[in-house]
Amino acid sequence: MKTTKTLAQISNSKGFQLSEILVSWPYYTEETVILAYSEIKRRGIQINEEIEKLVTAFSEAQGKPISQLESELFESKNVANYQEYFNSLPKYSETMNEESKKLEKLRREQAFQREVFEKKQANKDVLYGGLWFVGGLAVTLVSVASGKGGFIAYGAVIFGGIQFFKGLMKS
Repeated sequence: MKTTKTLAQISNSKGFQLSEILVSWPYYTEETVILAYSEIKRRGIQINEEIEKLVTAFSEAQGKPISQLESELFESKNVANYQEYFNSLPKYSETMNEESKKLEKLRREQAFQREVFEKKQANKDVLYGGLWFVGGLAVTLVSVASGKGGFIAYGAVIFGGIQFFKGLMKS
């Protein structure tokens, strides 16, 4: 499956990311490769010999020169050229505003999920800590009550007490 990048993603990409699209052109859709190439030209980034070979290989694989592929793409978008297509993009602040809203919503959802998880974990700590504490205390009391000195389960009592109080503090 080939990767597709939108005009907004292409125009907001760094130069090396655009070059990476051209280097890995078999993994991208035809439109993505053409937009990356057009964006590189729009920015005036110098195209080295290696990138030129890759663009030629891409053109040959499509059976048409890159200029014809560009023309056909922009014709299908009802624009004359890449600059006109680029200018049709909503301004950067508008797209960033939408993206910031989505990111803020995602952040709130993740915080809520983390809070729910921590609450469940605190309840488990209270339950299991209490069980270890009571179990250790019971083993110790039964053992000591037998009258032969007995077994003192201080590890279970200490561990259970710490886990229990840790859970109480979190909940």
